[in-house]
Amino acid sequence: MRDKAKVNRAYGAATAGVIATLFVLSIVVWAFRPAQLDPNTLCPVARPIAGHTVVIVDRTDRWTPAMNSALANIIEAAQHNTQQYQKFSIVALDADQSTHPLFSACNPGQPSLLSDLYRGRKYTQRDFEQKFVGAADRVADEVSQPAEASASPIVEYVHRWLGSDDFSASVPDRRLILVSDMRQNSPLFSIYRTGGQGLAPLVADQFGPSERGVNFDVYFIAHGQDHNVSEEQVRSAWDRAFSLIGARYTWRQID
Repeated sequence: MRDKAKVNRAYGAATAGVIATLFVLSIVVWAFRPAQLDPNTLCPVARPIAGHTVVIVDRTDRWTPAMNSALANIIEAAQHNTQQYQKFSIVALDADQSTHPLFSACNPGQPSLLSDLYRGRKYTQRDFEQKFVGAADRVADEVSQPAEASASPIVEYVHRWLGSDDFSASVPDRRLILVSDMRQNSPLFSIYRTGGQGLAPLVADQFGPSERGVNFDVYFIAHGQDHNVSEEQVRSAWDRAFSLIGARYTWRQID
């Protein structure tokens, strides 16, 4: 009789242990569940985005065919560095000067055990590979097509992005990538008329407090259409501008 009671107690303890383990696992799975995503943007519905990277492709001057592969590599690397729940956008500065993105979506994250559990691997894999990675690749091909415009309002265009809701100072980890010859040319300011003198105070006025915390990456296009304004003059003018506003920036040349 005592042996039977002992077995029952052991069985009860084991059962309680299994139930407790399942309870703890349920809490862990619930606590670390993936965010609910908007089906169109792939961004979290109930939490803010974790960051935003914007690639601005300056299509106001034609570039050489060799630029196409360089642009594709830049976009691919930038997208690869976009973390889960961060937004990644591609826009073109062209004759239309529209800030409507050609591509804009959050990284939903690669398929994982938890995402597969909640949404199914078929959907998590589709969102990451087709809606995020694959869709951006198709846009990269689109912006690689030749184009040109009569003006290059780089400062004004960046100003408009710095004031947008999903790229405002409230968004953490903001990164702005400029693929451009950086030759500002608009009725507001033209580097061709000034050689770059006066660009710094204009940038400080246009960018204002909204630029604080933004990381700027410039990929300078050396396409040979310098219009008597050398790369050294352009680089010096922007160096002064970025230094005046205390911006964190990198400058790389692509041929």
